[in-house]
Amino acid sequence: MVIGTEVEIGDRCKIQNNVSVYKGVVLEDEVFCGPSCVFTNVYNPRAFIERKHEFKSTLVKKGATIVCGIPIGKYAMVGAGAVVKSEVPDYAIVAGVPAKQIGWACKCGTTLKFNSKHAVCTYCGNEYILENKIIVVVQEHI
Repeated sequence: MVIGTEVEIGDRCKIQNNVSVYKGVVLEDEVFCGPSCVFTNVYNPRAFIERKHEFKSTLVKKGATIVCGIPIGKYAMVGAGAVVKSEVPDYAIVAGVPAKQIGWACKCGTTLKFNSKHAVCTYCGNEYILENKIIVVVQEHI
């Protein structure tokens, strides 16, 4: 378990094994964090892009449950508060209760806008093609 600095954990919270709670996370009373739950403090985190200047806080309200066990595809993003009940495809952006796909994310974390079946990331220039609901990388700059 990792509990970072500037974290608030309320009364009667249950934090299971391998949970990571980083700077800026607030868990109100009676929050359940399932095994291997990880909180982040960057909106569109990527290991290879430094975004410490973009830290945001996360609030988990009283009685909420954070669980694990569903595969999340590579470079996918899950919206705050989403309840993921089925596998999330590579590069997908999902949100809601239950989580539904609302878009696609570039490897760098920027939302992709497809023109027909083609997209170029406005942040890093990576190019993608959408074929049968699967993202294919055409050209990668990062």
